[in-house]
Amino acid sequence: MRAVTRPFPRRASARGRRTRGLRGIAVVLMLGLAVVASPAFAAAPAASSATAGDGRRPPPLVYVATRALDDPRAALALAQGAIAAAQAGGDRDTEFWLRLGRVEVFVQTDHDAAAVDELGLARRALRPGDTRQARWLEAFERLAGPLPQDVDAFRRAQSALAAAAQADGDAALACTVSAVDAWIHQELDVTDEAWQALEASERCGAQLGDRGQRAYALGAMALLAGRIGVPTPAEVYFQRALDALEGLPARYQRAWLLDDFGWALIDAGQLERASASFDEALALGSAVADASIVARAHEGLAEVALLQRDAARTLRHAREALRHGAAAGLGARAVTAQTQVVEALALHVDGPTRAAELDQEIQRLRALADADPLPHHRVLAARSAARGLQALGRHAEAYAELERFVELSRRAERERRDRDARRLQAVYETARREAENAALRRAADEARHELAVRGERQRALLLLLAALLAAVAAGAWLARRAFVRRRRLADLALRDELTGLPNRRALVAFGEEQFALAERLQLPLAVALVDLDHFKQINDAHGHACGDRVLKAFAAAGSRVLRAPDRLGRWGGEEWLLVMPGAHASDLGAVFLRLRESLAAEMAGVLPAGRRVTFSMGVAERGPGVGSFDALLAEADRQLYRAKGQGRDAVAGATPALPAAA
Repeated sequence: MRAVTRPFPRRASARGRRTRGLRGIAVVLMLGLAVVASPAFAAAPAASSATAGDGRRPPPLVYVATRALDDPRAALALAQGAIAAAQAGGDRDTEFWLRLGRVEVFVQTDHDAAAVDELGLARRALRPGDTRQARWLEAFERLAGPLPQDVDAFRRAQSALAAAAQADGDAALACTVSAVDAWIHQELDVTDEAWQALEASERCGAQLGDRGQRAYALGAMALLAGRIGVPTPAEVYFQRALDALEGLPARYQRAWLLDDFGWALIDAGQLERASASFDEALALGSAVADASIVARAHEGLAEVALLQRDAARTLRHAREALRHGAAAGLGARAVTAQTQVVEALALHVDGPTRAAELDQEIQRLRALADADPLPHHRVLAARSAARGLQALGRHAEAYAELERFVELSRRAERERRDRDARRLQAVYETARREAENAALRRAADEARHELAVRGERQRALLLLLAALLAAVAAGAWLARRAFVRRRRLADLALRDELTGLPNRRALVAFGEEQFALAERLQLPLAVALVDLDHFKQINDAHGHACGDRVLKAFAAAGSRVLRAPDRLGRWGGEEWLLVMPGAHASDLGAVFLRLRESLAAEMAGVLPAGRRVTFSMGVAERGPGVGSFDALLAEADRQLYRAKGQGRDAVAGATPALPAAA
């Protein structure tokens, strides 16, 4: 049964890596409706000048864009005909902008390969030395390309492009850059920055009179509003987006907004309204013969039916989604619709025929998930496969799939936390550098002012020397202070504040370094995850201050018994990670015993007499099949669960495993 608060909703992956963001960006890039009103463009596009002019979009782009809002296929055909005419007349300028228009439409309709091919043709039509065309091409390359691997480099490039556009008075390009920023931050799940970029896009659309850009920004803000706690309901943003398109022939874009609105209504538990929204989107998609929208609408209707436990209706819509998605080449949607098929069949397994059908659909789901590059789809597939196997009574297999779902979910959450930590660290470093630069600028300004005043007097030379000495001293003091602060911040970033031992970040860095060294030299490497048993009971019974003393005692006990090359640190809460270069898993049994004895000695006087503190340990060793430090940690985590399952106060994964103390 799906709850609104499900941790991995199907919808998050329904459009693949770029669906909601790229479709919206395409809308932003595809509108300049004030230009379209001119009679000069009623029949055919005219070539644009090489300068930004009044800051609007080039007319050939608008020619394609305004038609694609209503019917993308017709827009592509019209653009191709106009390109042929431009080529016959030797008009490379118009050909370039028309090809960019086709890139937008291909991106909007999820035809990524065609977008890349068309981008190559636009690059060939680029006029040598045309700076404006080159900048627009750069923006479109980010639109049609993959997500950036180096986000900091992407941001720097975007800032430079926006600055150049503003310097040239090219307001349309500046708005495009802002919209791409919004998309990137949405795809990277950096919601605060995404919201700020969307607000900027909405303001920009209002300033340019671009209703399409406003519609995109408001629709995307509706999808984020609930996640970041905005007091305005999501429905208000959706309605404002639809109002922005009022009076325009925009069946295709309205269908997108209605589809998004349907999923927002599902999250709000308003299933009947969601069904009506999907029905309207389906009608609009069918009217323009767009398989992509039709597939999405069927998927939404399947989700509503599944939440209502209507298996027959779910199967009908999910299979229609699969059929239309295959026709449109939307491979990224296959996993989503297939999970609905599996879970619908799992609702009623009433005979051998239905059981065989469910088993076949589970196998198809597994094959689709294995071929899908998105980790999120594998999470969804594991969850749905577990439900299907449970319905078939194959509980062992269902449990294995459920364990896989939990492991993949944890990995995704860990990656998200690490990404957020890196982002916050980058933000902090930028703010720190700016503050230091501002302090140095203020010091320099003050020194210059002092020199100017003293230069008018008889003792100008002495005062000048004094000012220079003061400036040098201030600079040295600031430099020393900055150095001390950086050292302190670096130490805080790598140390656990309570125990003084390495923290998770430092442990990961050390472990990955040692793993790479062990791989290169073929040396043994063992790790152990340690968890203090029933630590919550200590906090509840004796208070958090006592719990802190227990953590410090364990840190001291570990520091006494480990070798110099070993590294013990706090993994989080009452969990610890031990990295032992040059050690085998079989060595960890003795380490467990030494650590147990050392902890008993350290605990004297910490807890009331007769109260023991024990711990469980999961051990893993580098070897065949363990290709990364993350994989080694995952094995240690599994062994830790085994140790807990043995009754705690035990080690698992060592050879031989040691039983709990009497």
